[in-house]
Amino acid sequence: MTGIDLLGIQKYVFTSNRLRDVISASWLVQWATSCDGALQNWRNQVLHAGGGSAILSFDSMDEARHFAGLYSRKMLETAPGLDLVVAHYPTQNGLAESLRNLQVVLARKKLERRPDADTLGLAVTASCGVTGLPATAIDRPDATPVSRQVKIWRREDTRREAEGRWEKDLESASGWQFPVEIDELGRTRGDTSLFAVVHIDANDVGEKIRNWLSCCVDERLEMTAVRDQYREWSQWIDAEFRRVWRSLVERILASIHDGCLQGCIPRLNFELRASKLPLRPVLLGGDDLTFLCDGRIALDLAATALREIANGDCPHLGKMSACAGVAIVRSHYPFARAYELAERLCQHAKSVRRQQQDRGCWLDWHIGVARPTEPVQEFRDRLYRTNGLQLTCRPYRLGSGVRDGGTWFWLSGTLLGTSGSGLRGPGWGQRRNKVKALASLLRQGPSAVRTALHAWQTVDRQLALPTGLDASGFNGDRTPLLDAIELIDVHLSLGGES
Repeated sequence: MTGIDLLGIQKYVFTSNRLRDVISASWLVQWATSCDGALQNWRNQVLHAGGGSAILSFDSMDEARHFAGLYSRKMLETAPGLDLVVAHYPTQNGLAESLRNLQVVLARKKLERRPDADTLGLAVTASCGVTGLPATAIDRPDATPVSRQVKIWRREDTRREAEGRWEKDLESASGWQFPVEIDELGRTRGDTSLFAVVHIDANDVGEKIRNWLSCCVDERLEMTAVRDQYREWSQWIDAEFRRVWRSLVERILASIHDGCLQGCIPRLNFELRASKLPLRPVLLGGDDLTFLCDGRIALDLAATALREIANGDCPHLGKMSACAGVAIVRSHYPFARAYELAERLCQHAKSVRRQQQDRGCWLDWHIGVARPTEPVQEFRDRLYRTNGLQLTCRPYRLGSGVRDGGTWFWLSGTLLGTSGSGLRGPGWGQRRNKVKALASLLRQGPSAVRTALHAWQTVDRQLALPTGLDASGFNGDRTPLLDAIELIDVHLSLGGES
């Protein structure tokens, strides 16, 4: 039994700040653990392949080690800079027990791995402007020195393969393409110039797999049964996340009218660049999904993906759920830092979910920059805590609909609603100065909000807070109002919330 685990995938993919390079690097990650890529000669031995990992079964240890030598050489030649760990474990006491032990060996190998300390170049060697590694070629369009890693990313055949990977997702999108430049995502010059990195990761998959393996061991399943079940749930997860991604593409296509993306808030509709969709897949494999999109539709797409995942029931593993982190930043903000922030937000949502002992989907986001590596809770306290009050309720549980108080769907459909007492409704929507004043009053506390609201209502009875909030705007020491106010001009819902 042989296990492969790719290391530092995010660092590898987001090394460059060019979207074209990111697309190529992402394809090489997918190629590295694909039966149509690096593993094509060992297709019959594959139990699982995808999402940056693979497990293969060989008849002997010598055969497994021979494979490891050939595979690692192929990786070094085709995807330099993408690190990996390979571990072997003899098939003893049944396949399920061997799979469980192989995971332990892989984890130990990662911890025991010696860091690379190669002499990569001499003092006279030019450095790559992207990776910092010794340059081995000149990039013709820019006449700049690049490393072998970047040279492979920018080869015509690599870019062609990277783009071709997503062609099936556009079969129903006649004339539309995924953009290869950030400026093509839909930004409106002179108005909104935000793009978002959305990172979605399934919850508790490792725990579900361990529980499944334990059941296989306890029930003493035959090797063929374990193998079949393993392939069944592994292939289901890959297919399910591909289906989720395609549902996002279909949602965008259904919202395009006369070259304009139209949602529930007409003033936030925006024109698209010719033939370019406002989203771009980056990483899709296993139980996670990362994509770029126009900042105005990021939260809508993230919530849609979570809702689709929550409807899934994986064979042998059970009901699925996921968390999403959304980093909404200015155009030309470094990819690596935006992704790192999105990943931190996703992990923070998972942490709160565990604390709440909830089994559903959660969503967290941040607009603007954050200090590198600063924990989410620390910058939340720095930006949103005052006088013992927490001026944010993030992260939000996805919820079941707009009437499910305190959830994302309630925030988006009711608190930011266009009817009744929603902040975009007939009352608050015509009084933007009052909404801005409300944002300042929240920092003074519940009594200040209650007093101001009472004074405003003597003139206009329509100015009431939405269902789910009392006259102070707070639930205990927390309020969702500032979250909603920050999204008034940023969040465009494409509809479908119930």
